[in-house]
Amino acid sequence: MSDTRPHSARRTMERLLRLQKVTSKLSQALTPEQVAHVIVQQAGPAMDAADCSIFLLEEPGVLRLVQLVGMSRRELEPWTCLTLDVPLPVTDAVRLGEPVWLESREAVLERYPAMSRLPLSHGRAWASLPLEVEVEGRVLGVLTLGFDRERGFAEEDRDFARLVARQCAQALERAHLYARERELREQAERARAEAEAHRRQVELEHLRLQAVLQQLPQAVILAEAPDGRLVMGNTQAARIHGESVPANWGKEEYTVARTGFHPDGRPYSPDEWPLVRALSRGELVRGEVMEVRRGDGSRYSLSVSAGPVRDAEGRVTAAVALMEDITERLRLEKSLRQGESVFRRIMESEMMGLAFTDRDGLIHEANEAFLSLVGYSREQMGRGALRWQVLVPPEGAEAGLRKQRELWSRGVVTAFEMELVRGDGSRVPVLTGAAQVEVEERESTLSFVLDMSDLKRAEGAVRFLATASRVLGQSLEVPDATLQHVACLASVSVASWCVIDLVTPEGGLRRAAAAHEDLERVPRLVRAWPTPAMNGSGGPLLEALRSGEPLLFQDFRAEAWRRVSPGFVPLEQVMEAGEVCSVMVVPLRSHERALGLVTLGACKPRRPHGPEDLSLGQELAHRLAAALESARLFLESQRAVQLRDEFLAVASHELKTPLTPLRLQLQGLKRVAEGLGGEPVPAERILRVVRGCESQVRKLAGLVNDLLDVAKLAQGRLPLHLEEVDLGAVAREVLEQLSAEVVRTGCWVELMDRERVVGRWDRLRLEQVVTNLLTNALKYGAGRPIHVHVRWADGVARLSVRDEGIGIAPEHRGRIFGKFERAVSERHYGGLGLGLHITWQIVSALGGTIAVESEVGHGSTFTVELPRDTADEGARAMLAEP
Repeated sequence: MSDTRPHSARRTMERLLRLQKVTSKLSQALTPEQVAHVIVQQAGPAMDAADCSIFLLEEPGVLRLVQLVGMSRRELEPWTCLTLDVPLPVTDAVRLGEPVWLESREAVLERYPAMSRLPLSHGRAWASLPLEVEVEGRVLGVLTLGFDRERGFAEEDRDFARLVARQCAQALERAHLYARERELREQAERARAEAEAHRRQVELEHLRLQAVLQQLPQAVILAEAPDGRLVMGNTQAARIHGESVPANWGKEEYTVARTGFHPDGRPYSPDEWPLVRALSRGELVRGEVMEVRRGDGSRYSLSVSAGPVRDAEGRVTAAVALMEDITERLRLEKSLRQGESVFRRIMESEMMGLAFTDRDGLIHEANEAFLSLVGYSREQMGRGALRWQVLVPPEGAEAGLRKQRELWSRGVVTAFEMELVRGDGSRVPVLTGAAQVEVEERESTLSFVLDMSDLKRAEGAVRFLATASRVLGQSLEVPDATLQHVACLASVSVASWCVIDLVTPEGGLRRAAAAHEDLERVPRLVRAWPTPAMNGSGGPLLEALRSGEPLLFQDFRAEAWRRVSPGFVPLEQVMEAGEVCSVMVVPLRSHERALGLVTLGACKPRRPHGPEDLSLGQELAHRLAAALESARLFLESQRAVQLRDEFLAVASHELKTPLTPLRLQLQGLKRVAEGLGGEPVPAERILRVVRGCESQVRKLAGLVNDLLDVAKLAQGRLPLHLEEVDLGAVAREVLEQLSAEVVRTGCWVELMDRERVVGRWDRLRLEQVVTNLLTNALKYGAGRPIHVHVRWADGVARLSVRDEGIGIAPEHRGRIFGKFERAVSERHYGGLGLGLHITWQIVSALGGTIAVESEVGHGSTFTVELPRDTADEGARAMLAEP
């Protein structure tokens, strides 16, 4: 053992020195051939091998022998180039990526019979190690070692061999990278040299071309393909564009820096420029007219021709554009065309009426707009019947003609408003003016007239709406007198007649206002214009009320009348014989709620309503609806304040009612205790007082609980706790709890629960429902019998409580389930007015319904229907309002 350790240490040290030497030599090798030479010269001796060879994987699937030492190349001639499918140690090392260890000649021939053709010495051992790049797992080749005797490969020997192979693989990879870098550098140098030569050639050609182009009278721009880089632009191009052409611009720059326009005003897209088309599509452009905007915003017009420059193979290598500034020529042509067409355009204009008049006021030429406005034909004008003297109203003829003559003499355009008399005798407001001109060497006056009917009508509509708003805003309430005032305003300003119908609380329509510009026809209008029943089958008025969409009858005759008012007064009783009207019906709505209808009618000579007038009707309806809604909110707020005051008074009284006897009971007990001088108070006296106090406290707690329940309901957070509940049992328990109250009121209560009624409900809330209904029956039952029925009916649980008391008037039945509502005076019947409201909310939350049937003097019947299973899984918030 003492001899083995020093020997092993020496051997390890020797191997490390050999490995260091191999690594040092490999670091100096720069090519794969040099690396392979170092490997065979240094790696073999480092591992005591008799021969060493390197196979490199120079192409996929093929190993080639590149270096050999210890054997002659002639001996390995059949294996200098191997494919990986040949069964040899070197190919297995590549395929498997693992070393192949062969310890004897017999092991070699047994595993690889093909190697029998090699001149192997007796007892020879072999090792083939893949040269693998560890990071990428890529095999570069195989290191093959041959030993002159049989030997075993200890783990230490194998590790050393793998380490040497790894160093060799790294050196090979480094050499490959260096060779690739050198190759790329050489390619770059060659490309640079070629580019420099090409640049010098292009520069020379450019100088020659520039010398030629500078002598041309046209502006010339040359661009090279494919990016459209500008090569040059001559002095004429700089003069046209107002600046030199940047030589480094490409087509992206010069198509963005300047904006081009087609003759029709369309901007050029980047691919539409003539130079770009010649470059990209090889297109030949001849004399294309375009307008270009300079950087300072000025514009100029060009005639542009462009064509491609092709090489010997027909490829477009450049493009040239020739340009001529035609701005002035086009301006002159445009002025000429404008001068030739100005008269035609003016006379064909429909924006205003135009007429030429001589010094005597005879209109000898006019456009159609003027003739249509004044109501004369061209034939009448040709006969000399159209003169300013007949167009000016008689009462202002002298002043109007004097104004016209003054304008004619001054020869300037001055506008002023006046009325003209049309051919049919009607009048039209216009804005007019005149100026002196020469027509066919004859002095004449050009007059213009603008129809101001729409403007005057719009001004009247604005004044009407402002006045109507002022009338509606004079009071917080909107009585019928106010609506009548608005209808009268409408009938004298924007319409011939006006009708306002409002929806009543009962759901019908009532006539709130009606006005006609002819006062004698108001009664007929009130009687004849229909007010359809809300429960009717339909009709245009009812459909408009329900849909919120306005109606417009531009020609309201007998057929339209029959559609609107079947069964009502005949048309002849509303309209005069031959009278033509237009009718506009606009719904009054607020928050998707129908409030009524406002109807506006226009009869000749007033202009008929058209689609443009719907905005006026809708604006009037909007202001009326806003006023009605504001009045409703004001009344509701007043009623809410009244309810609040009544509730506070009742609540104060009801809360004090149990407190007063409670205080008296306690004061009496105190006096008794003080009067006994320290003696014990009799137990029956204390018990009687306690019972009285307990009763009053229970009443007080009930009132407080009602208030708390209402607060929870208002916040939407009154929960339900569902369980199996027997409704009959609940009724019996409540009846037993109220037995003292039953005796006090003198009523007799009959409970009929012949069948078991069980469902999934909230027991405590159900007790509250039964208690409120029974308490209500006892309060208003007038000491008469009360009948309670619990049963199943039509698949639902039904609880009915019937009394024979004072009953409820029909007008109060719709609000008894409201908060703080009551059907009788609080002076005669106590309570906060919350019991039925809480009952309605609980029943609704349980998925049921509650209804009341009553007759004054004969009692009331409250019926509650509940589903067998409340469709709720826990706390269901009760937020509904009755």
